[in-house]
Amino acid sequence: MSSTYTLISFDLCPYVERSRVVLHEKGQAFEQVFIDLKNKPDWFLKLSPRGKVPVLVVDEVPIFESAVINEFLEEVLPEPALLPEGAVERARARAWIAFTNDVLMEGLGTLWFAGGDAQQVAQGLKTVRGALERIEEALRAREEGTYFSGASFGLVDATLAPVFTRWASMEAMGWGALLDGLEEVQAYSRALLARESVQAARAEGLTEKMVALLRGE
Repeated sequence: MSSTYTLISFDLCPYVERSRVVLHEKGQAFEQVFIDLKNKPDWFLKLSPRGKVPVLVVDEVPIFESAVINEFLEEVLPEPALLPEGAVERARARAWIAFTNDVLMEGLGTLWFAGGDAQQVAQGLKTVRGALERIEEALRAREEGTYFSGASFGLVDATLAPVFTRWASMEAMGWGALLDGLEEVQAYSRALLARESVQAARAEGLTEKMVALLRGE
């Protein structure tokens, strides 16, 4: 008997989007349950110790944290493989996922939720630009290929894809210059946005909803 998968989601959450990308890459059917993060239902809080999405419920067992969910999916749905074969390369991929979470996403969070505070905006812009410059260096170091680790789409790409599906909203806020001069990142962004799984995982009306959120509307 095959397992059932239910992804508890919030439509604008980039972390949920990552797991949607992986589920689509794996060709795994799943249901989605959307919640309001400003009014979290009691049943959700019982499933999620941190009160955050995503939560993937597999045969009534909840799994939380997007990186853990994605590694679980890689383990139980091994094809197509989204981590490299070698131990060093797998560790490198996990390290860049941690970097994305701890540096790039932290900077974006500062920027997105600055609420018009000029100092916070400046700090967010600085952190995001620095993170993107490090990603540019990593992309330039590739021997070949379109994606982060080369020719094959992987978990690092699924982790970074939501940054770029939101880039049109960044441009609408006047922050598009963060990509100036980062030619490899720009090409990488285009490759990610052209990926079928990335488009399938994207929330409907994402740019408009993100712009409204960033403008406090």
